[in-house]
Amino acid sequence: MTERTDVLIVGAGPVGLVLACELLQQGVAVRVVDRRARPAAVGGTQSRAILVWPRILEQLRRIGVSDRMVARGHLLPAVDYFSSGKRRGTVHIDRLSDCAYPFILTLAQHHTEAALLDRLRELGGDVEHGVELTELRDPAGALAAVLRHADGRTETATPAWLVGADGAGSTTRTLLGIDFTADPIDITYGIGDFPIEGVVPNSVQYYYSPNGIGVIVPLADGLYRIAGNIPHRAEGEQRPPADLFRTLIAQRTGLPVRLGDPQWTNSFRPRCGVVEQYRKGRCFLAGDAAHVVSPAGGQGMNIGLQDAVELGWKLGGVVTGRFAESTLDAYEPERRAAARRVADTSAAQIRFGAAPTRWKALQRDTAFAAAHRSGFLQKRFAPLLAQTDFTYGDEAGRALFHGVRAPAQVGDRLPVFAPPAVFPGLPSLALHDYTVLLWPGATDAAAWAPVVDRLRVALADGYDVHDLAAVFGRPRESLRALLGTAPAVVVVRPDGHIAHKAAPADADAAVDFLDSTRGPGVGTRPAAALAAR
Repeated sequence: MTERTDVLIVGAGPVGLVLACELLQQGVAVRVVDRRARPAAVGGTQSRAILVWPRILEQLRRIGVSDRMVARGHLLPAVDYFSSGKRRGTVHIDRLSDCAYPFILTLAQHHTEAALLDRLRELGGDVEHGVELTELRDPAGALAAVLRHADGRTETATPAWLVGADGAGSTTRTLLGIDFTADPIDITYGIGDFPIEGVVPNSVQYYYSPNGIGVIVPLADGLYRIAGNIPHRAEGEQRPPADLFRTLIAQRTGLPVRLGDPQWTNSFRPRCGVVEQYRKGRCFLAGDAAHVVSPAGGQGMNIGLQDAVELGWKLGGVVTGRFAESTLDAYEPERRAAARRVADTSAAQIRFGAAPTRWKALQRDTAFAAAHRSGFLQKRFAPLLAQTDFTYGDEAGRALFHGVRAPAQVGDRLPVFAPPAVFPGLPSLALHDYTVLLWPGATDAAAWAPVVDRLRVALADGYDVHDLAAVFGRPRESLRALLGTAPAVVVVRPDGHIAHKAAPADADAAVDFLDSTRGPGVGTRPAAALAAR
């Protein structure tokens, strides 16, 4: 008898592994294949993606890996910006008061993959290495995927759903015939991991100079990621020599340091773009298979991991029957908006650093210093870089510096409910379903009690319903700042974003919304609880 596969995931990088863990926790039958002969974590030295930002650490706690990753990595409190050797401004990530992980984590990608693979195996899953997707049939109907194993054997798998998380050169995307135009940026980056002799700030550091941009990022084990723009290199040219990086650091930073022998170096010319469509029938794309952004902001892997989180809770809910299949319709527009915003952020950083004349550089430095002194830099850049201000609402992906809205609207993140709760005494959100919050605003207790009784009768069927009138002290003050003084019924998604918001008098609208999300098998295939794991 052939074992059932609800979801076949092609690609076992960080995105595929996060998605697999999200699904396994919900009782979904998952199969993960990867054409690589072994995990990148085995014998890996090239750290590739290294920055993990606060919002994705909040999201990865859903699958129980955030604290493990933090224990393996190096924590940085801030991002420093220098020009001509002088500090022009600092963005303090450690001053974010609404964040469960107020720091930047630097962690080599192979260590990230190792932590995720460990968790996958704890949940009963594994990766089939040396297995390549070679053909896809009828993606909108009786889906079939032809797989070729390392020994030459082929098989035809028939999963209910398939997700291509197989990187920028995605075979899945090609077989689906989805267009992907990635335009090259007229810049070549050199990167490498070096030991450094001398004192370097414990922060992510951007250095702007007439000679170009230099970046230094402290890693664990005494290593530092060095990066910067370098002259274009011929195709097939050997990896950049260590002396090129030594010259880069000396000319662009002015730091009295010495670079030792590198663990590795490389160069690349990024190509940036977003696919024509994220879904075709019962097949989805996620991560670099769907979008490639400039590495300038260090957000590429993070945006892919958030693809996996969103697709995970939605697809898992559809497979288990909790959610209607229409829940999946929002995956593409929401994640496209997220990719667009990250691309815009990265492009802005490139433009910011590439002042072509001394006059332009002076204007940039003056504006940056003024933004730092006024507090604008901290107020707007910190949540932007941390990705804690992103909204799935009407402004999704449009405004680069929109900040956190008050009162919070549909699509916005409710930061005080980010796991673990930033403030004690708040109820926990359901891991895999919608949660209903009843907010009294400025309503007095006597008037609010009958409202709660009526709302509980209307809303309690199958959902966690929490009366926030029981919250006091600092958490209540934070809720008032987020939700305002007007009473409200707030429906929150499993990822902590507001899905629906209404006045208590319009509670029927909230009921209608919840009814529209319900699938045909509610309660028939219970999800595995994270706490039980």
